[in-house]
Amino acid sequence: MFILSLIGIGIIALIIYWLIEEINKETYKNEKYRFFTREHTIAFVTSYIIMLVGYLAIKGNWLNDWINGAVIFAIGIIILGLTIHNNFTHTSRSLAIQGSIVQVILYIPIAVAGIFILLALFAFFSQTKPVYNINSKD
Repeated sequence: MFILSLIGIGIIALIIYWLIEEINKETYKNEKYRFFTREHTIAFVTSYIIMLVGYLAIKGNWLNDWINGAVIFAIGIIILGLTIHNNFTHTSRSLAIQGSIVQVILYIPIAVAGIFILLALFAFFSQTKPVYNINSKD
């Protein structure tokens, strides 16, 4: 069952990648603008992570003040808003609305996968290694 889950995740990732490439191809042909770029990916994933941290800080009453979490959450909203505003400045209104909705939806699984990959990298690089003492009399 685990292998089937991995295959399913891989197929979903390939479908998302194909969909992103098709959207970029069409929007570049019509408006000379790509909705899915490295900069947009970084902005969306960063804003989602910041909003998640802000939500958890609000929920956990971080430093005995929920406003700390609200400020962090607001920073994530601002990053998300600026990225969506960038879509409106470079394309027509109807395409910007459609593209922004698709971005918001498709970047969620990308952000979730990015969080898991980041956690896996932290776990991999923080492994403890044995320390040998050469001067030991044991």
